[in-house]
Amino acid sequence: MHFEMPLLIGLMVAASTLAIAAKRVRIPYSVALVVGGLFISVAGLLPGIPPLNPEFVFLVCLPLLLFEGGITADVANVRANLVPIATLASLGMVLAITATGTALHYALGLNWGPALLLGAMLSVTDTVSILYAFRRVAVPRRLSGIMQGESLFNDGTALVAYAAIAGVVTRGETSFSLPLLSAQVVFATIGGIAIGLTLGAGAGFIIRRTRDPLAEIMVTTALALSAYTIGEQVHLSGAIAAVTAGLMTGITLRRHVAPQSQVAIHTFWEYVTFGVNTFLFLSVGLATKPGALVRHLPLTLLAVACVFAGRAVAIYGPFLLLRWLRPSACVPVRWQHVFIFGNIKGALSIGLAIGLPEGTPAREELVSIAFGVTFLSLVVQGLTLTGFLRRLGLIREDPVAQAVSEQQARLIASRAARQELEQLHDQGLIPRAAYEHLRSDYQVGIASAERELRRLSEQHLAQAARLVLTTRRHLVDAERTALLSARLAGLIPEATAEAQLARLDARTLELEHVLSDVPDEPQGSGRKTT
Repeated sequence: MHFEMPLLIGLMVAASTLAIAAKRVRIPYSVALVVGGLFISVAGLLPGIPPLNPEFVFLVCLPLLLFEGGITADVANVRANLVPIATLASLGMVLAITATGTALHYALGLNWGPALLLGAMLSVTDTVSILYAFRRVAVPRRLSGIMQGESLFNDGTALVAYAAIAGVVTRGETSFSLPLLSAQVVFATIGGIAIGLTLGAGAGFIIRRTRDPLAEIMVTTALALSAYTIGEQVHLSGAIAAVTAGLMTGITLRRHVAPQSQVAIHTFWEYVTFGVNTFLFLSVGLATKPGALVRHLPLTLLAVACVFAGRAVAIYGPFLLLRWLRPSACVPVRWQHVFIFGNIKGALSIGLAIGLPEGTPAREELVSIAFGVTFLSLVVQGLTLTGFLRRLGLIREDPVAQAVSEQQARLIASRAARQELEQLHDQGLIPRAAYEHLRSDYQVGIASAERELRRLSEQHLAQAARLVLTTRRHLVDAERTALLSARLAGLIPEATAEAQLARLDARTLELEHVLSDVPDEPQGSGRKTT
């Protein structure tokens, strides 16, 4: 313990530093953590770090991440886009594994078993990177909803296929039955959904009657781990069970749980996922060996091309089928390009690679290629996805918001300068004539910015409403801070503070719900007519 604790502290300090730095330079924190982990490993800054344990990834990290994705998912958006999400997570995933494995077989000269196994490992999309990219830019809501929903559910399909293929490969068999594999995926998916619905309903019954945020957090944690574990124990999809249980819990929270408990539960799960993802991405960098990357670089680049080819088959094929059978569920071709380029790999691919049994044919080669593809995907695609979306014209630029922010910046700077000028004058450090001249200049700038903000608010009602709601949300946070300080200082009774905090929690949820429904700027309908 004496040696483990300094190492743990060092990892936490490194992860926090890298996450903060990533936010400052505006790059995905997953990229910063992976590159930072690689640098720490090469420089030997934290010697004695144990290798990434695949059992810990599968039994702890994966259930928590999938459950959180379900509990925070936009259920209405998932329900509205259920057909394309289900198609991509089932048929699309089978096509991706098959096409990628076939390409790897011919391009890298791998036997069919290892090629399909590597295809399964590299067909998983990293949900965190997708969420980060779409939170930074404004893309069509349906596009982000389908991609996020598919990235949640395709983990379950990929894991079932991976387990089935690994079982065949490790037994030394060379023949595969695609219909049998597809049937296994469908059966495991349906079984996982049934487990998630059952456990989610039971946990919801308990949560509705608990009315204690800490106990409710404990129930949700137990639900996340048990749904995944039970699903795996009965040879069904634990990943699908965890996602479904999360979706069920999210519905229960929004309909039946007090606002204060909702805020506490969501805050807890936000911290859990940040911590788990930080650990996983940093571990990917720490476990990546530069020598192996360089040695297998030609094969890795070929594998990257195979992954893109397999993903193209898995996207264009199902959407073409939907265009014939159900045109309303299809999406524009430009959006389909995003599904391919946004197919970023993550820590789950690394966990699957490390978890390969020792007797797996070509195991060392598979692990090295999986590491290389994941590293390149996280860094290259993670850094360029926003630019790719912008080149496709999918980022909705908001000139009104830009104009408002510019005037707000002018107002903030001018008022700060005027306040400093007042202090200099009060201290006798500037003559009266110079003070009046400078104050007049700043007053003109302040009046001009205020006049422009008022004009923008009158002409763009949606933007004005969003600004008011955002400011009100900020003021609620200020009220909360003041109440917490007063309670801590003993200025108000505990019961009074709890009642007022519960009221603020209800207002917070209401404002966040309204903000999510207010458009940035309706086309042609958000302006006053004269």
